[in-house]
Amino acid sequence: MSKHKPISRNRWNNSQNKTIERWKKHSPNVDRDEQERNLLPILQRYAAQYPEEGSILEIGCGPICLSQYLPQKNKTYLDPLIDDFRRQFPGMLPDGEMIASTAERINKPAESFDMVICLNTISFSLNPELIMHEIERILKPSGTLIVDMRTHSPLEARLHYLAEQISPYLCGKTRPYYYSLTGIRRTLSRHFRIKEEIKQRKLKIWIPFFKREQMVFICSRNDGHRDTVTPS
Repeated sequence: MSKHKPISRNRWNNSQNKTIERWKKHSPNVDRDEQERNLLPILQRYAAQYPEEGSILEIGCGPICLSQYLPQKNKTYLDPLIDDFRRQFPGMLPDGEMIASTAERINKPAESFDMVICLNTISFSLNPELIMHEIERILKPSGTLIVDMRTHSPLEARLHYLAEQISPYLCGKTRPYYYSLTGIRRTLSRHFRIKEEIKQRKLKIWIPFFKREQMVFICSRNDGHRDTVTPS
């Protein structure tokens, strides 16, 4: 399977509604503490190569907006639910430009950002392939893309894909897309050079042969050359 077939708008809206319901029962502080431990050091390491005047876009920032802790002054936070988060968590979101939009079309000029950050976002999107095209457009030639996501075993990813195609209304998960490690590598490599892969942790699941891992991918613009991927 070279590309995921995009889900319907109705399926995506259902996923977004489930996400809102989740945040009504879940404090952002729990996820913030975990992200500060596991992801913030990675973001800081790569942000250090850009000046304070550099620009950062965080796609799918949620109510946490982890990139607020980076030293760059120009931050843009994009999330289709950003207005819901503002109402639900008043005073918790940081200063910066807020865009209540999906990432399939971003109202910014080409080559606008030094860093684009997608934390646990691609699997929840409407059309991941269009997002890759858009990030490729807005990322500067010297820019860095950081993608954090959960990967699944090839068997689980395939079964989920078939279920979404055959009976999307029976799929109650908030996550419309399941990627295997090979699948997300292919998706990213169509648009970027994967410079580093960092395995965060394995996620426990009781079903045999269903292996889940939390992964971080560090990518740069694709200039026609291949890097040797550095696993961590």
